[in-house]
Amino acid sequence: MREPLSYDIAYGAALAALQAARADGHRVCAVVVNRSGVTKVLLSDDGVGPLGVETARRKAYTSAVSGVPTAKFAAFAASPRMQVAPPHLVDANLLPVAGGIPLVTADGEVIGAIGVGGADDVTDDRIAGLARDAVAELVA
Repeated sequence: MREPLSYDIAYGAALAALQAARADGHRVCAVVVNRSGVTKVLLSDDGVGPLGVETARRKAYTSAVSGVPTAKFAAFAASPRMQVAPPHLVDANLLPVAGGIPLVTADGEVIGAIGVGGADDVTDDRIAGLARDAVAELVA
């Protein structure tokens, strides 16, 4: 088993998210969690409110514990077979909204996830992807 998610990777991903958002004129919060969904780093830009912070945390958590991007998790949660047991009833921290991306090693191990909140879900998702890509060499 690989070393757990390091602070340097977590901080690098969160900082890359804020920088990517600023480059596009957005202010966001970026949260990086370990594989268990425990917050490792939270960076919130000026002007981001409590909703942006909380959605970023829950997106990161959802992606880490499910092992998939939250956009994919949202599609799964919306499927007719999930209407019997909606994910939020199983775990209130799950948030099926795009903007969370797992951090995965070259051999497929999920070591954590990044969640971005504060813009719209498409923008949050794109920024989370850019942040993941910024630390890809460190994660590999």
